[in-house]
Amino acid sequence: DRRVRYRGPRPRISPPMLPWNSLAVVLVATLALTLPVTYGQVPQCSGTENANPFYTDAPVLVNSVANGKLYTVGGADNEIKIVHVYGSPYEMGLAQGQLVKPWLAPMLESFFNYIESQVDPYLKDLPVGLRKMIEELGIIGALDVELLLTAPYTPAYFTEEIKGIADGSGVSEGTIARLNIFPELIKAACSIIGGWGNASSTGGLVQVRALDWGTNNTLRQYPMITVYHPSEGNGHPFASLGWMGFVGSLTGFSTNVGICEKVWLKYNETSTRRGYPWHYLLRDILQYDDNVQAAIKRMQNARRTCSIFSGLGDHNNNFNIIEYAHEELNVFGDSTPFPGYAPTPAAHPLIKDVVYVDKHEQPSSDPCLGAALQHFYGQFNPQTMVDTVSLLQTGDLHISIYDYAANAMYVSVATQTVPYPPPPNAVVQPAYERQFIKLDANALFSQTMDD
Repeated sequence: DRRVRYRGPRPRISPPMLPWNSLAVVLVATLALTLPVTYGQVPQCSGTENANPFYTDAPVLVNSVANGKLYTVGGADNEIKIVHVYGSPYEMGLAQGQLVKPWLAPMLESFFNYIESQVDPYLKDLPVGLRKMIEELGIIGALDVELLLTAPYTPAYFTEEIKGIADGSGVSEGTIARLNIFPELIKAACSIIGGWGNASSTGGLVQVRALDWGTNNTLRQYPMITVYHPSEGNGHPFASLGWMGFVGSLTGFSTNVGICEKVWLKYNETSTRRGYPWHYLLRDILQYDDNVQAAIKRMQNARRTCSIFSGLGDHNNNFNIIEYAHEELNVFGDSTPFPGYAPTPAAHPLIKDVVYVDKHEQPSSDPCLGAALQHFYGQFNPQTMVDTVSLLQTGDLHISIYDYAANAMYVSVATQTVPYPPPPNAVVQPAYERQFIKLDANALFSQTMDD
């Protein structure tokens, strides 16, 4: 009885000889052409454009083990770990565990202390049954129940990878499993954008995933990009931006598709705890699916649990936002009234070759994102999308921009170097204010253990 609905090079011209008194004008004009392009403010937005240049240095090798390699990328105060893992699920997990062993146990101890102290503000947004379970059992007990309920629907390869991480790091399987089921309980506010064709400066798809989960949490200290190179016949390479020990995907890009996610708070039909964790399903899309159509079919066939929005893009300029829930799967394109098939809200104008949803509860009354996308229309590229998220002030914890035409990822994370809890007067910058790191996806996905 679950419903699925569909919505739908320049010529060179020799300059003429100029009098000496015209040289100043020429020099000023030439200088202007060398400066970064700015597009001005968008009055409907409270933020400002991001003036940081892209970080483009190659990742630096730090360590290697039998089936994995650890790199770092970024400046001294903005460093992200990149772990490449190879082989079977267990081998990839074991390699990750060995490479992140010095940091994983401290991260998990800090994380679980944090969520125990911070769960109360989230309770009001959770289904009544889940809220009661957390109130009676505590967050750790609720996570253990969630693991039991989802176990029959969770493929064995996730369990094998978690076991590998545990064996490699010395952290218990149960603790790592709890980290991995956490997204089923509490989902984050986020923004999703896809623009292609007339909207894009190249005509190719540019996709944005901005994760808003607050900067006052311990996960911001441990960002990591895991680049998976599965054994032959077990899918294709992909990169997932998350944290150490996390095997699901909230943010990711593969040789074929890109994914992103946002909480769907207004869903008011039934949900279930017994089903396939949505962040595992998004990981499967990255690893196994060739295009958006295959990803949507995977979603249709899944035993879905709770409600999220998901953004799905591919290298054929396909992009959709999906309302994903236990009873419904609604597919939105650029001509679909959004959200909920109601008349399009004034703050969410339909834009040709653009599909988007902002960080607020939907339908949103904030006109910023729609106005910014119209402002940058025809010039969608990594820089204008960086400016868009900065204007909207979305993506406080992390942001990833996928440039399909260039096959590149641009990543930003919140301040990692300030401890948690932050000391008095410490400044923790959100990801949307910080320098973005450019990563060549061709180089990431083609890398072998011998490179």
